[in-house]
This record gives sequence, structure tokens and C-alpha cells, in this order.
Amino acid sequence: MKLILSMLLLALSLFGRADLDEYAQKMGFERDYYTALAKAKKAHRPLMLVVTKAECPWCDRLEDRTFTEHTVHTRLKKEVIVVLVYKNFDEGEYPAEKFPAPFSPRTFFIDPDTQKNLLIINGYVKPDNFLENLDKLNMLWQD
Repeated sequence: MKLILSMLLLALSLFGRADLDEYAQKMGFERDYYTALAKAKKAHRPLMLVVTKAECPWCDRLEDRTFTEHTVHTRLKKEVIVVLVYKNFDEGEYPAEKFPAPFSPRTFFIDPDTQKNLLIINGYVKPDNFLENLDKLNMLWQD
């Protein structure tokens, strides 16, 4: 019984991971932290790391309502390099110890040269609030 349950959970996680891969590709976001970090360094832009989780309704809202909003998406493409990771499935593929996410979603804006946090957003935020955070980030990034 435990084996069947474990296999079912694994199968569900793989579907979730495939969904995030598809979403990231559609939005022009990265799925590999180190690739995104290199792009951010080269472009001289902050790295936006979004730690999400499968079957997380707040994560889905952030992706489907906030990131897809036209102004937010346009600014993300111009101002940051975005990488999406799954908390439970992508560990080891990004420095999770540097960017702890005790809950999901959690969004980190990172200086790509130092890999230090510039700004953290906890949980789901509506598009207007997200844009305000991008404005804060721009002020921090220019300093």
C-alpha cells in the first residue's frame, strides 16, 4: 500500500513539474536557477526567484493572476530575469539554504553578483501590489 501511495505521489509531482515547465516556457521564464543567474549577470538585472509548490492554490493565483497581468508581465520581461522552482522537487537544483521558503509562494529578488536578497515577497500579491514591489526593487537596485 505504501509503495502504491508513493508511486501515486511521484506521478502527481511529475505532472506538476511538467505544468510548471510548460508555464515557464509560455511566459519566457527560466526553470534552471544557475542558467537564470548567468543570464541575470550578463544582462545586469536582478534575479527573481519564485519558490512555488505543487497543488498550492496561492502559487497558482500568483502565476495565473499576477504574473500574467499585462503590465506586470511586461515589466518582468524588461526589469528582471525570472526563475521558477518547486520547493520540494527542485531542491538541490538551487541554493535552497540561502533562500528558505517555509511557505509558498515566496519570491526573492536577488543581486546576481552577490546572490544576496534585495527584497522578499511572502505569499500571493495582487498585480498592483506586485508592481509597487517592482518599484521598490528598482530603487534598491539603483543604489
